[in-house]
Amino acid sequence: MKRLIDVRRAYAENYNKMQEIIRQMGGDSQIKYHRQRNTRLYRKLKELQRREHYLDQLECRLRKQQLVLH
Repeated sequence: MKRLIDVRRAYAENYNKMQEIIRQMGGDSQIKYHRQRNTRLYRKLKELQRREHYLDQLECRLRKQQLVLH
């Protein structure tokens, strides 16, 4: 299993990628436009959001495991 620090690093990298995609879209106000047209950028953003959710769940599991061990 991954270490907590690795998960947090991956989470930060993923967040930065999401911010870059949003910037490429033209900002927060343009997300709806891209969603309606299901653009490549929007699909990439959704993929990154799913990864963020996965990393968040993984971090929670690792934190619980650390609490049990200590």
